[in-house]
Amino acid sequence: MKEPSTLIVGAGVVGVCTAYYLAKRGHRVTILESGRLEEGASKGNAGIIALGHPPLPRPGLVWKTIKWMLNRGSPLYVPPRIDFGLIAWMWNFRNACTDAHFRQCMRILAEWGWATGKCWDQIIDDEKIECEYHRTGWLDVFRTEEGMKHGRLEADLLGEHGFNVEMIGGDELRRREPAFRKEIVGAAHYTDSRFANPGKFVGQLADRVRRMGVQVHEQTKVIEFVRANGRVGGVRTSNGRRIDADTIVLAAGVWTMELAGKLGVRVPMQAGKGYHVNITAPPQCPSVACVLNETYVAVTPMAGGLRLAGTVELSGINHRLMQKRVDMLSAGARQYLEGIDQTKIINSWCGLRPCTADGLPVIGWAPRAANVFIATGHAKYGFAYGPITGQLASECILGERPSLDISAMRVDRF
Repeated sequence: MKEPSTLIVGAGVVGVCTAYYLAKRGHRVTILESGRLEEGASKGNAGIIALGHPPLPRPGLVWKTIKWMLNRGSPLYVPPRIDFGLIAWMWNFRNACTDAHFRQCMRILAEWGWATGKCWDQIIDDEKIECEYHRTGWLDVFRTEEGMKHGRLEADLLGEHGFNVEMIGGDELRRREPAFRKEIVGAAHYTDSRFANPGKFVGQLADRVRRMGVQVHEQTKVIEFVRANGRVGGVRTSNGRRIDADTIVLAAGVWTMELAGKLGVRVPMQAGKGYHVNITAPPQCPSVACVLNETYVAVTPMAGGLRLAGTVELSGINHRLMQKRVDMLSAGARQYLEGIDQTKIINSWCGLRPCTADGLPVIGWAPRAANVFIATGHAKYGFAYGPITGQLASECILGERPSLDISAMRVDRF
């Protein structure tokens, strides 16, 4: 009897993790990637696996967003333009910035956080993946008393969901991590979380799934879907091939919008452009990943140096790199860390995060296309939640009841 087949469009962390869990269960799997494995948003992520981290829309964020959006030096920048999709997204984002919605998201993301942590440990241990994986948590670092006050509120919120958070004063923080400047007033240590090198993780897991029989085709773009009787039988690709499969998974990040649109399915998202700069290690280098609270810059020890990452820019689907926003990363780090001026820039990068307006990913079967499964929209947390998304997608494809409730992520909620 012919084993079932699945075609996954997108070779980021979600696509590769879905392939991993399916291949373990005997599925024939093919992955199509329009670019190269090392080019996507998964590779450029800060690498912080922040379990239970709050969603993007939050109570009180609307007016702050309006203040930020026209400032190129703000954490969130929206270049002025006429874009009806963006206007609709911003309106829905506004509607999601309520306390009730925030609490609902936190319940969901906290449950997912515990589950994805177990998935991470299982994959790393079972597959012996060497990706600078650390189970030492991450630090939310405060330069001001006001920042620490808000940090305590967020720590208390995660504490309600069982996460362990240790509040640390400035002197104790510098005793543990001498890299921080004397002005720093303290930090919150989220001890249940992890961090890793995202490029190494995705690349090595892709190697593992190849050994398990998964075919991975890079630089292969889907041109059209082959449909019959309400189902999608396969795809035609940019290199002239037709590839058939029993199930199609769309896990192509922000490009899932265009792909789903070919099937008449709406998946409204915005491309949240993020930046990173890799620098050489300063004389005193932090040993734990951290987020610099007031400047929204993530700092991760990686590949012998530091990765500085962050910002959200809603400028459409493009890879134009704005130097001012790259410079923000080093400037933000300089306010917290000693020796940043003694480092050298190795490279800079920008990538596109798929952001939904309500802060929850899109995971579920597509309407009007019975055998198409969609998994995207994780915003800044795709790397962290990639493994649990892959597990849940595989359970659905295998006809099983998913181990977590995914009803709030359904495709037709928009």
